[in-house]
Amino acid sequence: MDSGRLAQLGLEAREGAGGPEVHLVLAEPLDNPVGQRQVSRVVFLVREERLVPISPPEVMGLKAIALGAVTGRGDVESELADAFHEHLFHVQRRSAELRALGLAPRVDPVSMGLSAHLSEQGLSLTLVADRQGNFQVSSAVRQGQALVVPPGHGFELSEFRERGALVGYLAALFGEEARTRAPTTGEGEGVLRFSEVLRAFGERALIPPRSALELLVVLEVGGKPYRFAAARVSGRTFRGLLAGPQGKVWAERFELEGFPGVIPLVASLLKVPAEAVKLIATDPPQE
Repeated sequence: MDSGRLAQLGLEAREGAGGPEVHLVLAEPLDNPVGQRQVSRVVFLVREERLVPISPPEVMGLKAIALGAVTGRGDVESELADAFHEHLFHVQRRSAELRALGLAPRVDPVSMGLSAHLSEQGLSLTLVADRQGNFQVSSAVRQGQALVVPPGHGFELSEFRERGALVGYLAALFGEEARTRAPTTGEGEGVLRFSEVLRAFGERALIPPRSALELLVVLEVGGKPYRFAAARVSGRTFRGLLAGPQGKVWAERFELEGFPGVIPLVASLLKVPAEAVKLIATDPPQE
């Protein structure tokens, strides 16, 4: 990093434990409304022509400031304040969404990080949001045993209009191999096959536009178990997840009309022929 460029901005770099740092005393302190304190001094790490906020906890994780986008010290403070207030907005918005799902939001008074705890279907999960309002699972426990949290499993909370849809999505992500083989008819209280619904109500039955709908398909590819879960967002829009032994393989929104089918999708994602994808939760034999 060119120290001359920092000097032009009215900033000075000093060597820190993690590399060059910039210490900035704010002309207008930032208010932490949860911890009832003010942030008047901020430390940035200088990384690839960007200022990355690292201290105090209130600003850690905020959006980095591109040095090419600022012309002076005042611009740096303005960019930081904008990112800070955007985080406050996300905390308020996501807290309301958590409450709508029956979850209790928790905001740390020091870091102002947002989290929530979800316990259902034998799972105990801690959900955390980053500074941009994106959620992920930070820890998972089943019956007192910690589970490995797979990487790259962020999700958009607003896509889940019902608590059950969120629970189904996360349960599929953390399903165990022993649980992937769906029980046969008569086993597992509450298990319902879609074919049974179809037989009972017929193909012309309608699902109201805002009704919750969750589906789970259990598969096997190359001797390894996979779980495909789909939760209706609204109308004909679904949120899908494919999870395997190592965690999430794929997760995206899709429209019903453009969905190729579970087996073609799995075959495409895993780059195997369709014949290699086996359905485990098959329909029971007809009488």
